[in-house]
Amino acid sequence: PLTLNQTPNDINVLQTQNAQITFEVNGLPRPTITWLFNGTQIQTSAKYKMETKGNQFILNVNKTDFVDSGTYTAIIDNGIEKLEVPVKMNVGVKPKVEAAKPANELSCVIGQDTQISWKFSGVEKPHITWLFNGQPLPTNERFQITETEDGTSTLSIKTVELTDKGVYTAKATNAVGEVEAKTTLNIAGIKPILTNDLEATLQATKGESMTIKLSASGTPKPEVVWMRGNDELAPSDRIQVSGPTSEGDDTYTITILNVQPEDQGDYSAKITNVGGSLKSKKCKVTVTKSPVFVGKLTAQEVKQGETAVFEAKIDGYPAP
Repeated sequence: PLTLNQTPNDINVLQTQNAQITFEVNGLPRPTITWLFNGTQIQTSAKYKMETKGNQFILNVNKTDFVDSGTYTAIIDNGIEKLEVPVKMNVGVKPKVEAAKPANELSCVIGQDTQISWKFSGVEKPHITWLFNGQPLPTNERFQITETEDGTSTLSIKTVELTDKGVYTAKATNAVGEVEAKTTLNIAGIKPILTNDLEATLQATKGESMTIKLSASGTPKPEVVWMRGNDELAPSDRIQVSGPTSEGDDTYTITILNVQPEDQGDYSAKITNVGGSLKSKKCKVTVTKSPVFVGKLTAQEVKQGETAVFEAKIDGYPAP
């Protein structure tokens, strides 16, 4: 009987390179081999060279071209048994990036839409996949991939977010190779702008509340840090900080409850987002309180010629 010790797999080969198909066959009587290409017998020529080395039967296909793609069949016959073994060969061209450089940079303002496109060639037409920071692209309704007949693959990103910043890789693959093209996406913001700055001065009343406010726009909405002098003011039971609560709102406030003399000073704000930062003007806060009697005078009985002493408690700032 005939025994195939080595059966070649289907072959993928680059255009202009040489290809080799090898069978290893045992059997008595010793078999002969006939080679067919797409059903037609192959003859030795500059294109085809047939060799026998021991039990190995070898077909060499020189300087392959696209017309050499097809099915090569080995008919192995020793007069007692006959085997027909087909092998498919694909002649291709590695994917190639059709651009000056396979890397670039792209900037987009946060909240806007953007697109990344790469064009690839190759035979067979390459399959294109996209990666984000080396990992498969997230399944996200904001991401959409489209391809055109000329080999251009476009990644569309809707309403760009800060987390979209990173490296996007388009990977083109076919049977004979692969290639990558990379785009670094940078996310820019719109620097904050003060539309209403702080008032230059504010007079607060001791024991009551005071509110300082400003208006600032930017994309994304900026964050505001409030300062008194060089000290950052953190929210507490007595200090309340608020920012915009709706899309069209751009008001930031700080409210201090139960104002005390130590709350006097120069107040300011630092406004920041990814696009940049700026500082507000200073608002000089002074604390006052008109004098008021805290307790009523009490009636006293004194003898004639003695000194009567009346005590009165008064609250006011500065002290009266």
